[in-house]
Amino acid sequence: MKIMVINPNSSQHMTRHLDDVLQPIKDPGTELYVCCPENGPLAIESAYDEGMCMPGVLKLVKQAEEEGYDAVILACFSDPGLDQAREIVDILVCGIQEIAVHVAAMMGTKFSVLTLNRERVPSKYEDIYRYKLERALSSVHPIGLSVTEADENPELTRRRIMETAQIAAEQFGAEVIVLGCAGMAGFSDEVQEKLGLVVIDPTSVALKVTEALVRTGLKPSKRGFYAYPPSFVREGRVKAAQVQI
Repeated sequence: MKIMVINPNSSQHMTRHLDDVLQPIKDPGTELYVCCPENGPLAIESAYDEGMCMPGVLKLVKQAEEEGYDAVILACFSDPGLDQAREIVDILVCGIQEIAVHVAAMMGTKFSVLTLNRERVPSKYEDIYRYKLERALSSVHPIGLSVTEADENPELTRRRIMETAQIAAEQFGAEVIVLGCAGMAGFSDEVQEKLGLVVIDPTSVALKVTEALVRTGLKPSKRGFYAYPPSFVREGRVKAAQVQI
């Protein structure tokens, strides 16, 4: 199978980091291509950044379908452009946040999300409500770093994750920790071992879930919410056989 992993920001450094984490754990039969848009924000730390990255992300999603990829993974914990991407292609598109929080809810009765800066805390609560998992959410905690700092200073990131996860467990009753940024990829095993918690690395978990979904042939329904945009149909940008009434 062929899977494209899109880092929605334009940081080549973070893109290489994701590639380093994912290539060793992919299935032997998986062809994995990790990329990012040529233009757009270097970090996604606001709703504005999410909006700015979407044109480049959607271009890559459409390219993936045209080049015969079976699936696309959007490797940002805001899942920017996820709904829009699912509308414009007929292949599987997964967001690391959507997958991570659903898996977290299966692994314990309460999970906490670690995000980067405090300004993004409200948006994480909103995302959890959207995914209908508010009863399983214990708390959301910032680790006090920017996306760039987390990516470029792994030792500091590791320490902040460890400290914040311990607070989530001891003071808020979290049984599961979700690392709420693709830039935190690669830290889950150490935190899990030292704190005795289940720790979800969203990008790694998303890859394995996506591989399983590809094998089962599942992809988003085109019957309603993810139907092709009417403009796509009018402009002939999708084949008639792909349009479901």
